[in-house]
Amino acid sequence: MGFSVLGLGAVAMDVVLQCENLPMEDGFSFVYREKLLPGGSCANVLSVLTCLGTPSGIMAQVGDDYYGTMIGKDLNEVGINTSHLFVKPNGTSLHTFITIARDGSKAIFANMGDSLLTLSEDNISSDMLKGIKVFYNDMFAGKPALKLARLCRGAGIPVVFNLQCPPAFMNLCGVSSDELEEMISISHLFISCREGLFELAGTEDFTDAVNKVHKKYKTEGGLVATRGASGANWINQDEHILTGVFKVDAVDTTGAGDAFAGGLIHAYFIRRLSREKSLKFASACAALCCTRLGARVKTSETEVERFINNYSQLNV
Repeated sequence: MGFSVLGLGAVAMDVVLQCENLPMEDGFSFVYREKLLPGGSCANVLSVLTCLGTPSGIMAQVGDDYYGTMIGKDLNEVGINTSHLFVKPNGTSLHTFITIARDGSKAIFANMGDSLLTLSEDNISSDMLKGIKVFYNDMFAGKPALKLARLCRGAGIPVVFNLQCPPAFMNLCGVSSDELEEMISISHLFISCREGLFELAGTEDFTDAVNKVHKKYKTEGGLVATRGASGANWINQDEHILTGVFKVDAVDTTGAGDAFAGGLIHAYFIRRLSREKSLKFASACAALCCTRLGARVKTSETEVERFINNYSQLNV
């Protein structure tokens, strides 16, 4: 089966520990529930897209361990195409330990394993572009993501790059500053977390950072800067749009940014909504994710639109 969005990036299994509170240094907290749930930022984004009705496929590498087997099984159950999911013999898959307090605050411990970041450039070919409308990536792993982005750019396929972690952390994961800057420059749309934005701009003033990064890279479709509970900004050559958030009783904020990215791609690139409406749709997806345990939100386009209609305005 063909698919519209190809994603390259993180796939994982999350060991989720629900506790009373996040302990201080040398402190402790009681765990009242423990679950093994599928995660990984790229897989989360593609899961949202698939549930919204946009067929998606993933390119990544897992190990042949227990976590890798569970990852592959989950992706197939969700309906994500796994024809480009590679398995490393005797490999260890990315898995995380996520502690979540009753107020929704969390801490994440990641075991990167030895499979995800060793995906080879040799696995990339132009044949993968057939039928693709959008290429999404988070540069996990960096070199194959950049190779595929170059091919997409040459073929006129929009590239969406989501900087999930600060550049210093990306450097630790084998992505050089030059590679990171090239990815931003050839992307149609650049999405950045707040911490990544601050590091790129060299300032922690959000408005100043948005303007500096946009002016430096001038990404064709603009910059979308997410601010967590404070919403998001979308700036391009023509306009600067600010969107707020839908206030909900948060159960777990894990994956909210991924739900936002998936909703944004679906609304803007697939449904061809305006930037303002696309941001609102994406914010609704993020809010729905926060009301449920785990990094995945299984929601339909109809449910998202119904959710939006129940609110007169977003909280800015």
